[in-house]
Amino acid sequence: YRFSMTTALLYKNAIGKIREILKTCNLDILIACGELYFPLGILSTKGVKTKCFCWEHSDPAGTNDHKFQMISRKYAVRKADKIIVLTKVARRFYIEKLNTKENKIVQIYNPIESSVAQSKSYNLTSKKIISVGRLTYQKNFKLLVDIAIKILPDYPDWSWDIYGEGEDKEELEKRIVDAGFKGKINLLGQVKDLYNLYQEYAFQVMTSRYEGFPMSLIEGEANRLPLISFDIPTGPSEIIYDGKNGYLIDNNDIETMVIRIKHLIDDEEERKIMSNNSLKYSREFILEPIIEQWKKLIK
Repeated sequence: YRFSMTTALLYKNAIGKIREILKTCNLDILIACGELYFPLGILSTKGVKTKCFCWEHSDPAGTNDHKFQMISRKYAVRKADKIIVLTKVARRFYIEKLNTKENKIVQIYNPIESSVAQSKSYNLTSKKIISVGRLTYQKNFKLLVDIAIKILPDYPDWSWDIYGEGEDKEELEKRIVDAGFKGKINLLGQVKDLYNLYQEYAFQVMTSRYEGFPMSLIEGEANRLPLISFDIPTGPSEIIYDGKNGYLIDNNDIETMVIRIKHLIDDEEERKIMSNNSLKYSREFILEPIIEQWKKLIK
């Protein structure tokens, strides 16, 4: 990540091209989406009337896949016109750890389509569990498979489906086959119409190491699914109300995760109550009120 002469030249050329677009199109606001692009957006608006909003899509406390990320955030705190974050926890981090002025930072959730949050009915007879996400280190599906292996032998008529693609797929497939769980734990890849598929399941489980704001949980919630997740720093705690529409588990507490999943399998009435609550809570994330928040910010 050395800032070489070649990198500097590429950056300079990009800034020049973006600034030309801003002037030609007479644009009022440029939104730099993703912290690695914050400096590019800010420098591109220098000397023109366009304001720069920096839109964080990660957990600022826990996501540092690139060395440049935290430097970018600190630069945005000093130079951006506004910073937008996805969660209340992320907003607190910016204010308390990065010394961001409260009037400079706004929290706005990612939305779901209103039609998704008007799900038909909950499938109380389903004996399938769903998990969704890229098959990568972040999503921690290796641990999820280990958890499933501890549970499914006690419930021979239940199965667990995982939707997503990624670099861990081959290793996960081997793990499942070696444990003798082919057909019980299913890697189903990417699908086009996942919204409708949620309705085939009894509940949803997430084992991610970190998240910005997990859209898959909101989609499951809008489809009336009870939710179970580790209580990682950002995301799940603003979607799951523990004991009401699902369970939040202390991070990496595998034993409790197993207990909670077994409890939901066993307790049909609890699943029904949580399903009704999930539909109610999902309305916080529908498109229209979130559009109004963006309109207010832009005005």
